[in-house]
Amino acid sequence: MKNILFVDDEINILNGFRRMLHSKKNEWHMVFVLSGAEALKILEDTVFDVVVSDMLMPSMDGVKLLNAIKIKYPGTTRIALSGYCNTQMILDSIKATHLFISKPTDFKTLSCSIERCLSIKSLVDDKNLCNFISGISTLPSLPEIYNELVEELTLKEASIDSVGKIIQKDVGMSVKLLQIVNSAYFGLAREILSPSEAVTHLGINIIKSLVLSIKVFEAIGDESIVEKSNKIFSRSRAVGQLAVKISKSEGFDQHQCDELMTACLLQDIGKLMIYKYYPKVLHQAFDENITADLRLEVELERKIFGVSHEKISAYLLHLWGIPFAVVECVAYHHGREEQINFEKLSLLDVIYLSNFIISQGDSQPLTDTVANNCDFQKFCTKWKPSQ
Repeated sequence: MKNILFVDDEINILNGFRRMLHSKKNEWHMVFVLSGAEALKILEDTVFDVVVSDMLMPSMDGVKLLNAIKIKYPGTTRIALSGYCNTQMILDSIKATHLFISKPTDFKTLSCSIERCLSIKSLVDDKNLCNFISGISTLPSLPEIYNELVEELTLKEASIDSVGKIIQKDVGMSVKLLQIVNSAYFGLAREILSPSEAVTHLGINIIKSLVLSIKVFEAIGDESIVEKSNKIFSRSRAVGQLAVKISKSEGFDQHQCDELMTACLLQDIGKLMIYKYYPKVLHQAFDENITADLRLEVELERKIFGVSHEKISAYLLHLWGIPFAVVECVAYHHGREEQINFEKLSLLDVIYLSNFIISQGDSQPLTDTVANNCDFQKFCTKWKPSQ
């Protein structure tokens, strides 16, 4: 049974949650408390999978509570709940919060948000790794792009168009903005998949606060990681461009093309996390054994880290509330050759095929399945970038 903790200083709100979620009593062990101090006391004795906290509470507000939980219990998923959409409060809570829900909420919104958080656990089995990923609040950015963004934002007449173009060149910045803009706080009627569109919705003042005051973004400091990250980003962009070409030729609509492009850009953030946050001894073990064969690379990741980079990527994206279609593509962008239906390609098929075709430029060895599949070979030959 999963443990869920609800924190709100209004007893009527908590009673409402009890009634609303009564049907979940056989699946979830739910605890309801009236203050942040009480929540922290209970957390000392019980491991909770998810904490849902109001933001505006006396003595200890939601921001302080969720920040404390992040530090002490990084594996606990943190959901912010508020009916008062104060921009500064939202910005202050960004680093401590995985998901945002607006008050008043309904059963479907609240239960689906909690279910989403609980389902993430199935992607990664290792508890320590889950705690590590859950504790990440930002992803590092390429120094030249970060510096370019800061320079643009310090201009008296900073351009929202220029800011959008800069941010969409960087994976770390892009995914964080998508998390923020797709949160319930902003009440948008549709999902935003484009980083530049996210910038337009948030506005130049919020972007300035995120970068210059709150410092949600950070530049990569290690030159060796910068070099690896550049390769990751360049390859992701190439895969994305090819995926969009294929999807358009297959008759996919613009929304599906946007989903694919976003998924391709974000697919390898797990690699970035490995390079940035894991001890150097693991970097060395990885570098000493690396090959041009992506299949062997994925197997090596599983051996060293217990899970491959696509699952790490998907875990973080799912945790941050990135649209599910994007997360699903990221989670399965390797090892799908046996499931592909060339009569009717899916989003998952296209992202896998695009990755495979781009990898052929590095002399990726063919699997037996691919070598014996005429449709596969014909398709890949048709879409080789050189042609």
